Amino acid sequence: MNKKAKRWLLILCFLAVSVFLFFKFNERIKLIELTSIQVETENQLDVEKVIVYQGYYTINRKSDAEMFGNKFDKIVFKGNETGKIKTEYGENDFLVTYDNKYYYQFRQICTNDNDHYKYKLKIFKKAGRIYLKADIDGGMKFEREMNLISDAGKLRCNKIIDDEKGHYNGLELD
Repeated sequence: MNKKAKRWLLILCFLAVSVFLFFKFNERIKLIELTSIQVETENQLDVEKVIVYQGYYTINRKSDAEMFGNKFDKIVFKGNETGKIKTEYGENDFLVTYDNKYYYQFRQICTNDNDHYKYKLKIFKKAGRIYLKADIDGGMKFEREMNLISDAGKLRCNKIIDDEKGHYNGLELD
């Protein structure tokens, strides 16, 4: 091997080790946001009709209808267009809508500001109803029927206000 080839091999090894160390360091102290969101649909539903908002949706709201007037949320997914998604320490709230007719809101609690997540959301039809299935790194998984936006005034935290009994655990699980 000639001197020039050895020099290029040394440079490539240095670059490979540097990239590896950067990503390992980025796991501990977030320099670059690597959180991603993937949304898909099934059963003839159109991914172009899906919008995912990230914001803060208080559990002390009078009804879910208040979420649709939130001026502080941002779009992190719209059709095939992905926006910036960034999770932070504490409560990370998401509002998923389909075709401006259906919605589901959920909260993910992040215990480390430096963690990166992969959000995999699927919207599908089952028995004539629209469902959201979520699989989020860190073990958060659920499948729930989406609510009609027209019913949002009767619901709080995805539950009928009269039946809510005041609990909310981030997943709306019973």
